[in-house]
Amino acid sequence: MNEKQLKKRNACDLQAVLKTVQGRRVLWRILQASALCQHGFVPGDACATAFHCGQRSLGLFLLAEIEEAAPSAYAQMRGEYLSEVKAEQQQVNRQSEELI
Repeated sequence: MNEKQLKKRNACDLQAVLKTVQGRRVLWRILQASALCQHGFVPGDACATAFHCGQRSLGLFLLAEIEEAAPSAYAQMRGEYLSEVKAEQQQVNRQSEELI
């Protein structure tokens, strides 16, 4: 298999994963764990800085792969996550109101 065929197969595999809610949730958790929106610098600790930069680098790689395979998938995952968080918050609010 040449490089072009492998790249196409990898994109198709990722598209298949992104078609499922479960796949999007798993990828979202991995992206969150990679701390994409944070810098990796840890003052006075070069090893921790290197570790965090490595995590972030993997997240950036995964995000680029997702964007190439399915450009709207990141926005969809983010929307699904925010909807879930909102539903959980509403449940907590209802429970709090019941205690009052």
